[in-house]
Formats: sequence, structure tokens, C-alpha cells
Amino acid sequence: MHRRSYADGGYGWVVVASCFTVTGLTAAMIKSFGIFFINFQDYFNELATSISWVSSICVAVFHLASPIASALSSCLSHRAVIMLGGLLVMLGASLGSLAWSLLWMYATTGVVLGLGISLAWVPAQSMVNQYFSERRALANALASSGECVFIFSLTPVFQWFLTVMSWRGAMLIIAGIQLNVCVCGALMRPYKRVDSRAGTKGPLLDLSLLRLPEFICTAMFGLFTVLAFFVPSIYLIPFAQSNGVDQLSATFLVCYWAITDFTGRLSCGWLANLALVKNIHLLAVMVAILTVGLLLMPSATSYTPMVALSCFCGFFFGAMMSLLITVLIDVVGVSKVDSALGISMLLRGFGCLCGPPLSGKCEQTGVA
Repeated sequence: MHRRSYADGGYGWVVVASCFTVTGLTAAMIKSFGIFFINFQDYFNELATSISWVSSICVAVFHLASPIASALSSCLSHRAVIMLGGLLVMLGASLGSLAWSLLWMYATTGVVLGLGISLAWVPAQSMVNQYFSERRALANALASSGECVFIFSLTPVFQWFLTVMSWRGAMLIIAGIQLNVCVCGALMRPYKRVDSRAGTKGPLLDLSLLRLPEFICTAMFGLFTVLAFFVPSIYLIPFAQSNGVDQLSATFLVCYWAITDFTGRLSCGWLANLALVKNIHLLAVMVAILTVGLLLMPSATSYTPMVALSCFCGFFFGAMMSLLITVLIDVVGVSKVDSALGISMLLRGFGCLCGPPLSGKCEQTGVA
């Protein structure tokens, strides 16, 4: 029996730092959409539902293209695919800054940007899990926490860009920042196996996972949880402004969410690393508590309750996010993580595609 030796440190921490940055830059690009929401609505003179499709398409393509990212990572290399993704993210944001119609935004900021994020995000997550075993939960928590750190630090910066220049100029500068994804991809050194099967390659996409009931349940769990996954990031700022909160204070709600998100990821990653309870059980508890917070969010009509609920939901959202990939690997094993990520993200894409427009429809009809 040949066993794979995990580094559980060393250069693995460089990979974690690179994934931290990739996750942060791509997530900041998606979740900064709320800052531009009102500007897009005024410029294109469209309803909230129509505007929300830009972000919805981006997130959906990000998920639906995950099998492509997994297959390319197996065919080429994780490093090359991440760098290609960084170029596409930059291209999508740059072309989006030239938009003269909403349809153009759908094609660029939606499709091209979403494809680039998928090609960067999926192999970056996979690389972290190739370097860690005993510290895998903590490594995943640290890598995923780049999302909240970058959102906290970049959201006010993006808001400042929008204040001192048009939304077009702001998007163009943000596009240039995204080129750092390519730098992180270059740092993703492939992990060397120590067994005799190191030179063998599996299928580009292992569809045999679809015969595994545990994997199907985990993938469907992801589908249902993301139906409202990105809704707060899109509507939190417009929701606060519709209740009389000024734009700067509304923007800081995202920062409060990000701070507690970061705390939740590290806390839950540390707790999962202790192995006191099964990861799947811990994940179920975090999602149940998060659901309560999201249900209470529409009832907040003044700034103080909005801050409190943003912090509450942010903490448990981060706790949930830190466990998703760890639970997936518990089910399928690290050797099939590329295929598992691709297939599960594909299913989650349908939830991401439907969630924001449905929320916009509810907002339009006065249901939420």
C-alpha cells in the first residue's frame, strides 16, 4: 500500500496565502456589485430584477463552469488555469466598463467575468487540499477567509473610486487590480506525490461520483443553501438605502458582515480541527442558525438592527463557508476533489441563478 505524504505546512502556507488572495479578489469583485447597483439602475433605467441578473449570471457561470475548470486543471495544470482565470476576470471587468446596454453587461460582467472567476477559484481551492491533511480544516478556513478580509478592505476603496469618478472608471481600475490573480497562480507550485502512482492521471471529470449517495446528498445540500447565498451581498446596500440609511453607512454594513465573517471562518476552522464532532454535523448547525438570521433580516428597518443582524449573519455565514470544502473531501477523498468541486458547483449554479432574481421580484412586488 502506497500512502500519500502531506506537507501540512512548508510551502503549503504559500499556497494557502495565494488561495487567500485569489478567493479575496474574486469574491470582492462579485460582492462589490451592491455598490454599483443604484448607479446601474439609474444609468440603464431598469428595474431591480433586471439589474440583479448581471450579478446572477456572473455567479451562475462561476458555478456552472466549474466542471470545465476541473477538467482543464486535470488536462493542463492548476497553475495555468488560475492564471487564465485571472486574465478573463480582468477582461470581463474591463469590457463591462464600456457597457452601453444591459445586454452587454450580461455578456461581459456576467459571462466572461464569471468564467474567469471559476477558472481561478476551483483549482486554487484544490491546490490547498493537496498540501494539507491533518490541518486541512484550518487551511481551508484560512484560505476562504480571504473573501471577508478583501471585502472589508476593498469595499470602502471601491466606494471611493465610485465617488471620485464614474462607475466606468471605477470598474476599469478594479479590473487592473484583478491581474494579481495571475501572480497568485504563478506561485501555485504543483504538489509532488511520493508514491509510485504519481505519474498517473485520472479522468478529466469523474462521473462515478454520481453513483455515491453521500456525494449526491452533499451536492444537493449545497444547491439548497445557495438559493439565498449571494442575495445579502447584492441587496444589503440597496435595502439599507431604501430605509433611509446614507450610502456610506450602508456600505459599512458590508464591512461589518466581512469582519464577523472572518471571525466565523477562523473560529469554526479551529473548532473543526479539534475533531470534537463530525464536520457534517457542525455544518448543519451553522446553516440552521444562519437561516434564522437571514429570516430576521427584512424586519430590520433602522440602522442599529441592520448592524446587529449583519454581524450575526456574517459570523455564521463564515462558519458555514469554512466547512463546505472540508465536508466535501470527507465524503469523496482528496484524490477526487477536482471532480467533486466541479460537479457540486455545477448543481449550486442553478440555485445561484434563481436566487437573486427571485429576491428582486419579491422586492418589486413588496413581498420582501
